[in-house]
Amino acid sequence: MDDMNQYRRATIVAGETVKRLQREGHSAEEAKRMVVAVVNAEEFAVMNGRHSFDETRCIERLHQLPD
Repeated sequence: MDDMNQYRRATIVAGETVKRLQREGHSAEEAKRMVVAVVNAEEFAVMNGRHSFDETRCIERLHQLPD
């Protein structure tokens, strides 16, 4: 699977997650902070060589927000 397509899908889900969190009552700023935290954690793990980007794991974590 093409890595860029994985990142694009994760980006789309991130945007949808921000909208969902806002509908659930979180401010836009708070919703964005939560999504960025998930993306940064995934990015940090990839950069430190712990694992390669995993679209499914990233999207799963976005769906778990705000927990």
